[in-house]
Amino acid sequence: MGVSADYNHGALQQRNLALFSLLRGVENFLVFLILLYFTGAIAGLLFIDLNDLESESPMGRLMWFPIYLMTLALSLRILPQLVRITTFNPLIVICVLWCGLSFFWSIDPPVSMRRAVALLMTTLLGLFLAARYDWSELVQRLAFAFAFLVFLTFIVVLVDPLRGISQEIHYGAWRGPWVEKNYLGSSMTRALVVMMCAFVMRPDRGWFWVPMGLLCFVLVLLSTSKTALLASLLAIGLFIFLRLYRRYPVLRLILVYGLFFIVVLFVALLAMFPDEMLGLIGKDATLTGRTDIWDALIRSIKEKPWFGFGYGVYWLDQLGPSYYVRLSLQWGVPTAHNGWIETWLSVGAVGVALFAILYFWTLILAFMRIKRGGTETYWVVIISLTFLIFSVSESSVLQQNDLSWVIFVATAAKLFAFERPFWRNRLRENYFTQRVPTMITR
Repeated sequence: MGVSADYNHGALQQRNLALFSLLRGVENFLVFLILLYFTGAIAGLLFIDLNDLESESPMGRLMWFPIYLMTLALSLRILPQLVRITTFNPLIVICVLWCGLSFFWSIDPPVSMRRAVALLMTTLLGLFLAARYDWSELVQRLAFAFAFLVFLTFIVVLVDPLRGISQEIHYGAWRGPWVEKNYLGSSMTRALVVMMCAFVMRPDRGWFWVPMGLLCFVLVLLSTSKTALLASLLAIGLFIFLRLYRRYPVLRLILVYGLFFIVVLFVALLAMFPDEMLGLIGKDATLTGRTDIWDALIRSIKEKPWFGFGYGVYWLDQLGPSYYVRLSLQWGVPTAHNGWIETWLSVGAVGVALFAILYFWTLILAFMRIKRGGTETYWVVIISLTFLIFSVSESSVLQQNDLSWVIFVATAAKLFAFERPFWRNRLRENYFTQRVPTMITR
């Protein structure tokens, strides 16, 4: 009798374990698909006509609904953890709610509400990732998604070079499955950061992450995106700085003074010789026309400085407020090419101020990890600073259906919740646990 009961109990445990493994596999697969779609590469490859970039594909829009449903289903599965992580992040919630409230003063209320809901679902994905995974699991999942995109980019270029390589304005620049070379450049810069951090957290997979990181940097070069190249070089420099700072305490003072000297020297040279410094990276004083766009948009901002025109609607109507900007610049400007100005146009100075508080407090928490954090320190510092760099040249702040916003939310949410550090070779400890300094390799 006892033997039979033990056998039945063992069989039940095996079935439960098999069911758990199946559910975990399904979850990993769904997260992988969701992350891929948020990169914009799949939509760019399947649903966007390169000869008519201004038109929106109905199928591309409809595909977001199953993505949102999968995100919602995964989130409901871990609802208690999700509620907990959200309570630590009121600033993120307030920023998203403010975008939704712009419905009441938007020049196109239905569109503002629709896009605010999309922003809500995008933010929900970031909160889900923060609540569901520890630092290493988060980075590893992002790394596998980006690794797939690296291979996909090479496949697209080899199979259809007319699609994968620009043939018009930026002739010869790689764009892969994306619609424009700068999207490839910025995506591969983030991929490079992910690969470096994945290697630090799981050096046993270095045989894969290191070559993938090199391929990411090669794709940044092939994209010819200067902003992506600068951000990649900064990311590599920060990685080396943090590596030396954490491994060799005796060098810390020299490293800090050296970094300070390099920053001051760079700022001084940029102030005294702007044309020459910008010329080194193939830019001019207008940053390839960006400053002209910003000057024109400042006039629009003055029309509605405090609350903006409504979330996500400024560029929608060809004869709307963006008409005079496009008329003065003599081309169909699609975005502000600056996340802060884009946010100001959408939700005004109030929205910009709310996000500025969120971002700079996130940055402070990230730098605090240098003293108390584990190997996640590389991730939080580098990803926070690269987000700032791209926010100057891309509309990446509070953007719906944008993986960069998902990554920022996931990182900020874990920082605000004081997520415990990730150590490869010691027990996981709480963030505020006092430690005796050791010489453990980090």
